[in-house]
Amino acid sequence: MKKLLSGALVLLSTLCFSQNYYFNHRKESIKYTDSYGQTQYKLISDETSNYKFYFEVSTDGRATQLFTVYNNNNEAYWAAEIKKSGYKEISGIIFKQSLYYNTGSKENIYLFISQDYKKIIVMDNDGIAEYY
Repeated sequence: MKKLLSGALVLLSTLCFSQNYYFNHRKESIKYTDSYGQTQYKLISDETSNYKFYFEVSTDGRATQLFTVYNNNNEAYWAAEIKKSGYKEISGIIFKQSLYYNTGSKENIYLFISQDYKKIIVMDNDGIAEYY
């Protein structure tokens, strides 16, 4: 019986994958088009706090990528991946791009993650972007 229980615990521990990433700085900007038709970004918020991104893969059989954002150990929101959208270069850095559903705002968001996970950008449909 102990072998069966030990085997079940090992199996369950392999079904869930998670990683934490910590950030202290968050910038928020808004995307707009100026009078010359050029896309511009304007910084609207710049704050320092304890942010944590908790990435995990669901155990529902679909292996959906999920992430939760915490601010000072309080859950801000969580989102579930809808589809992977390839890669995009932003300011000379290659980011993985994915479409997620934000459960807090009930809207789709784009998540951009640098290859080394040192930079994360969350952009919503209104053109507001959060940079970590």
